[in-house]
Amino acid sequence: MDRRSRRLPVGPLRQDAVTPVAVVTGAAQGIGRATAVRLAADGFAVALVDLNADTLESAVREVAERDGKTVAIHADLASLDEVTRAIEQVQTTWGRLDALVNNAGREITKPFTEISPADWEAILSLDLRTVFFATQQAARAMIARGAEGRIVNIASIAGRSGRSDQAPYAAAKAGVISVTRSAARALATHRITVNAICPGIVDTAMTRRIHERRARELGVSPEESLRRMVGRIPLGRMASPDDVAAAVSFFCSPQASYITGQALNVCGGIEMD
Repeated sequence: MDRRSRRLPVGPLRQDAVTPVAVVTGAAQGIGRATAVRLAADGFAVALVDLNADTLESAVREVAERDGKTVAIHADLASLDEVTRAIEQVQTTWGRLDALVNNAGREITKPFTEISPADWEAILSLDLRTVFFATQQAARAMIARGAEGRIVNIASIAGRSGRSDQAPYAAAKAGVISVTRSAARALATHRITVNAICPGIVDTAMTRRIHERRARELGVSPEESLRRMVGRIPLGRMASPDDVAAAVSFFCSPQASYITGQALNVCGGIEMD
């Protein structure tokens, strides 16, 4: 076949004139906010889900100012009832669901020997359990509609190599990678792709909070703590939220229709496996 006549595969998001719909959790700031803005630019109607009502409204305004169709859903996704409500609200509002980005999460930075059962439960409930059940709810909606779908889970390179002072977070993110692969196998026959992204050090408020705590333990400034960490990155800089959002955009695109069960590092080369 003449190479010039070959065409990119047509995925689920451009088969008709109906605007595709995406849900982004943890969308009020950082990676989630950048992802919502990027998907809106890609032509999605975007439901932004977050617990922080003030920053959520600000994020919705940012998307709307760029002519994106959007809705804010205030929800505590640590509650599985709230997960169900959020997915159902999107279907009630727009009548479809084409893509889910599981970004909501939290972290705790403590020495391994000081982690309590409450710390463990708090991290695993949002960072792993919610990802599983949001994926399940979204998959049910996609299957019921009989159309292809995209699910992208935000994991972390911590889930690949572990963290001495973030053990619950690293365990949860390792679980997210595993859930991604299990879901990819389970949902492939329904033409639903499921992939994960493993960010490294991203320039967000959460990263700054982590280094403030680490700096106190090391007896250095937060800037010095961060400088040491950035010094480990082969590409020599932190990721921006937009770097991660670009990877999400690709996984949600027609061009990624034959990619599933993958965990993509977006980390400047810290992890290469």
